[in-house]
Amino acid sequence: MFVMTSMSAQTSFQGLTLEKALEQAKVENKYVFIDCYTSWCGPCKMMAEKILPLKEVGEYMNGKFVCVKFDMEKGEGRAIQQKYRVSAYPTFLILDTDGSLLHAVVGGTATGEEFLEKVKIAFDDNSVGKLAAEYNRGNRNMDFLLKYIKALVKSCDLEKAQKIAQDVVVALDDVEKCSEPYWFIYANRDLSPVGSGNMVYLLKHMEQFRKGVGRKEVDSVVADLFAVQLEDILRGRNKSATLADVEAAEKMLDSYKLIGQDYLYEYIALIKAVKTENTDETLRLCKGIFPKLSDQKIAYLYFSPLTMLQYKWDNKQKKELVALTKQLIDQVEMSQLKHSLKNFADTGIPHLGAK
Repeated sequence: MFVMTSMSAQTSFQGLTLEKALEQAKVENKYVFIDCYTSWCGPCKMMAEKILPLKEVGEYMNGKFVCVKFDMEKGEGRAIQQKYRVSAYPTFLILDTDGSLLHAVVGGTATGEEFLEKVKIAFDDNSVGKLAAEYNRGNRNMDFLLKYIKALVKSCDLEKAQKIAQDVVVALDDVEKCSEPYWFIYANRDLSPVGSGNMVYLLKHMEQFRKGVGRKEVDSVVADLFAVQLEDILRGRNKSATLADVEAAEKMLDSYKLIGQDYLYEYIALIKAVKTENTDETLRLCKGIFPKLSDQKIAYLYFSPLTMLQYKWDNKQKKELVALTKQLIDQVEMSQLKHSLKNFADTGIPHLGAK
């Protein structure tokens, strides 16, 4: 009896095609809920094992939805992924019985309560579906458009969000563009990617943005643009960047006079040290930089600069690298990163070679 009660309380996924799920939802006066997952997605498995089986989640979901799940890389899942532009996992789609999208919950949640709060947005006035219907009826009020853009970004419909954001931007004068209500368009890298017209405009009008939005906010966004490109060099993703390119970036950085972004100069100094094969300077900079970084930054920035100088390290330097790596092992919280650092200290550093 306990097992039957437990099973009935959890979210019940039915083995239906999407077409059949929509038909059943219409008959039962419900909506359709789709769990969009992939086999390799860790957060998808976490949601399936820990959140969706919760009693409070199951009771709400089973009463409100016909629930189905599809692997986005197999079978009908591929067509669903393309139709609803699913680009992040997990994504949970909420559809009306005609197949129209009411809302999308993107990403996992820590609790069932948080998950249900996000699901219930589908039925308030700020859901993507309701905003889309209002947009299609011709509403072009500026406040409404800004709200719609933000909802589209949350649901990862970036193509439509970019299009409407661009429609908004072209209707503004320079003073309006550089004001707080529209700042999120320029600050969001999905809406204004590196190299886009919006980003070029931001860099050309930094002083106006600083006056209209605030120096701290603007400087932080511009610093992120530099950080992305410098980190790509440090982690070995941009192998074509030359020392001259880095020095040009440094001069450009100087010209913007960013406040509170000194870490960018540390990145530049480390890149220069690696490119000039200066192991003493590389070691000194690593000791100063990496203990200050987050686990995520350490995970993708620490190893490459050191391995780029393979066969350049002497035994004394390698001992210091081992000590630094052990310091980071004690510092970080991610278990997989601890394992990677330990393996690097035990087997990676000893094989870096000698001068």
